[in-house]
Amino acid sequence: MRDNKKRREIDEEEFFGFAKKYLAEAFPNPQRIDCPPDSELTRLAEHPTEADPFISQHLTSCSPCFNRYMEILARRRAG
Repeated sequence: MRDNKKRREIDEEEFFGFAKKYLAEAFPNPQRIDCPPDSELTRLAEHPTEADPFISQHLTSCSPCFNRYMEILARRRAG
C-alpha cells in the first residue's frame, strides 16, 4: 500500500534550528565526562580546520559542550 501523505519540506533555516535545539538538549552530560577545556572549544571556533577532530565529534554527543561552543561563537560574532 502506498502512503499518500505529502511530506512537508523544511527549509535550511528550519532544519538548522531543529538541529541546534536537539543538540542543545538531547545529550546531557552532568559529570562532564571527556569534555574538552574551553580553550579547545575556542580554538575550534577560531580555527576550525586546525582543531582536533575529537572536539567536533564530542559536540555532537555532549549538550553542555555544544551549548558552551555556541556561546563562544556568539561572543565572537558580537565582536
